[in-house]
Amino acid sequence: MRYGGQGMGMGSGFGGGGGMGGMGALREQQRALRALEEGPPPNTWLTLRRVWGCFRPYQLRLALGTVLMLAGLGLMLLPPLLIRTLIDIAIPEHNVRLALLLGAGIFLLPIGSAILGLGQNILSAVVAQGVIADLRERLYRRIQSLGLEFFTWTRAGEIHTRFLNDAGGLQQVLTQSFLGTFANLLTVIGTLAVMVAMDWRLALAALVALPSFALPVLHFGRKRYQAVTEAQVALGRLSVILEETLSLSGAIVVKSFGTEEREAARFDAANLSVREAQVRQILVGQWLTVVVQGLAALGPAALYTYGAYLVINGQVALGTVIAFATYLAQLYQPASSLAGANTTLLGGLALFDRIFQVLDLTPGVEEPIQPRPLPRCPTGGITFENVSFRYRSQGKAISPEVLHAVSFEAPLGHLTALVGPSGSGKSTILSLAARFYDPTNGVIRLDGVPLPELSRRDLRDRVAVVTQEVFLFHATLRENICYGAPDASPAEVTAAIEAAQLVDVIARLPEGLETIVGERGFRLSGGEKQRVAIARALLRQAPYLLLDEATSSLDSEAERRIQVALGQLIAGRTVIAIAHRLSTIQRADQILVVDDGRIVERGTHEQLLRHSGVYQKLHAAQFGPQAEAALTADERQEVGETFTRS
Repeated sequence: MRYGGQGMGMGSGFGGGGGMGGMGALREQQRALRALEEGPPPNTWLTLRRVWGCFRPYQLRLALGTVLMLAGLGLMLLPPLLIRTLIDIAIPEHNVRLALLLGAGIFLLPIGSAILGLGQNILSAVVAQGVIADLRERLYRRIQSLGLEFFTWTRAGEIHTRFLNDAGGLQQVLTQSFLGTFANLLTVIGTLAVMVAMDWRLALAALVALPSFALPVLHFGRKRYQAVTEAQVALGRLSVILEETLSLSGAIVVKSFGTEEREAARFDAANLSVREAQVRQILVGQWLTVVVQGLAALGPAALYTYGAYLVINGQVALGTVIAFATYLAQLYQPASSLAGANTTLLGGLALFDRIFQVLDLTPGVEEPIQPRPLPRCPTGGITFENVSFRYRSQGKAISPEVLHAVSFEAPLGHLTALVGPSGSGKSTILSLAARFYDPTNGVIRLDGVPLPELSRRDLRDRVAVVTQEVFLFHATLRENICYGAPDASPAEVTAAIEAAQLVDVIARLPEGLETIVGERGFRLSGGEKQRVAIARALLRQAPYLLLDEATSSLDSEAERRIQVALGQLIAGRTVIAIAHRLSTIQRADQILVVDDGRIVERGTHEQLLRHSGVYQKLHAAQFGPQAEAALTADERQEVGETFTRS
C-alpha cells in the first residue's frame, strides 16, 4: 500500500482539483464552465464604452484617418456634379474644351479619392491590429495572474479559443464595422447634403426607401449576436478536443486504450456543431442582404419615375437626374452597409464580450499594492498560524473546508516533513506555502512577513518549488535547467547538474545539454525529468525549498544518490518536503502527520514510532517485518545520514 500521495485538491503535485468537494463541486465546476463559454447577457452600451477605451491609445492615428476619410469623401462627391455640368452645359453649348476638362476631372478625382482611401485603410489596419495585439497582451497577463483554480476548471482549448478565434475574429469587425461604419455614415450624410442642395424634390424621391432599412436591422441584429456567440462556443469545444487528443500526452492515452474511433466520433460531433453554428451565422447575414437589396431597389425606381416626370415637364434638367442617379449609387451602398453594420457590429460585440469576460475575472491571489520588503537574509522560516482553507472561485466557496486550523513552524535551516494518507491535505499545505492560493482563515508568514504582503517577485526569489508532476518545455535541456535562473554561470549550472545526479543522463544524450527534450520532456524518463526539476530548483539558490514527492519517480539507487546530494545542499535552508517513502525523511527535524486536513501528530521519527497512531500505521504499512528486513544495515545508515545536519 502506498501512502503519502497527492494532497487534498492538488491532483498530481499542485494540480489543483482532485478531491475537493465531491459532486457539489463538480456541478459548480460545470456551471462555471458553461458560464465561461456562454458569457453574460449582452450590455451593448457598456461594451461600446469599453471598446472605445481600447481605441484611446490610437487617437492620433484615428484623427489622421478621419482627415483622410473626409478628404476622400469630398473628392468622391464631385464627379456627379461634373457629370451634370457636362450634360447640361458642355454638350448643349458644344464646348469641347470644357468637356475635356470635365472628363479629366471625372477620371482623376476618383483616383485621388482611392489614394486617400488607401491611406485611410492602412491606418485602419494598423489601429485594428494594435487593438487586437493589446487585447491579446491583456488577456495573457490577466490569465497569468489568475489562481490555479482557473486552470483547473478551464480547459486549455477554451483558453486558446479566446486568443485565436475570438481575438482573430475582431480583425474584420474592427476594420469593416467599427471604422467602416464611421466612414459609411459620413458618406451618407455628405451625399444627402449635396442631393438636398441640388433638388429637394428629387432627394425626397431618392430617400423614400431609406427609413425602411432600419426594420430588418432590429430583427437580425440580436440574431447575429446569438449566432456569433454560438459559433465561438462551438469552436471552443472543438479546440478543446484538438488540445486533448492531438497533444503528445493525449495521443498516448488514446493509442493506449485504442479509442481512436471514439475520439473521432467525438470530434465529428463537435465539428458538425461548428459547421451548423457557422452556417446559421452566415445565413443571418445573407437573409439581411436579401432584404436590404430588395429595399435598395425601391429608391432608384422612385427616382427615375419621378425624375422622368420632372424632365418631361421641363422642371428639371436631364443632367440633374443623371447626377442624382450617380449619387444614389453612392448613397445606397454605404446605406446598405450601415444597415448590415449594426448586425455585424453586434456580432463583433459578442467577440468583445467574450474577451472582456476573461479580463473581468478576479485573480485568486492578488499582488499587494505596496508590498513589504523581506529581510535581506532569511530570519524566521515559514510559519502557519491557524490556517484553514476551502477552494473558492470568484469569491464563492466551491468545496468543504479541506484544511482546519493548521499551525506549525518550519524553522530556518531545518527539514520539516509532511506525511499522511493520500488526500489528507499535504500538497494543499505546500500550495499555500508557495502562495498558489491564499488561506480562507489564518495567516502564513515568510521570515515574519505575511505572504499576501509580499511581492510575487520577492516570494519566488526566496522560495523554490519542485512538484511531483514535472513540466518541461519543448526546448533544450540547458534552457529547461536554467529556466528559473537564465543568467546562471556555467559553474553554477554544472554544480546543480552534479547535485541532481544528471551527469550520466547528459552523457547519454546525443547533443548533451543542447538536446531538445521534446514536448513536456518526452525524451526523458520520469526519473530523469524529476532530476531536471531538482536541478532547476537548486539553481535558483533559494533559501526555502518546497518538495512535493520530488523523488517519487526515481529508482532506489538514483533516489539514494539524489538524497545524499540534497542532504549536502539543503544545509542552512528551510525545507518542507512531502515523501511517500518514509525512509527518506526518518532524520527530519520534525515530521507532521496530516490526516483529514489536520495535523494529528508531530515529532521526530523515533518519537512518532513510540505512539500508537497514524504514523505508526503508515510506517507499518510500508515497512512490515519482511520489508524492513530487506533493507541492509548500510542502506539504513546511509538513508539516515542523508539529512543529518552539519
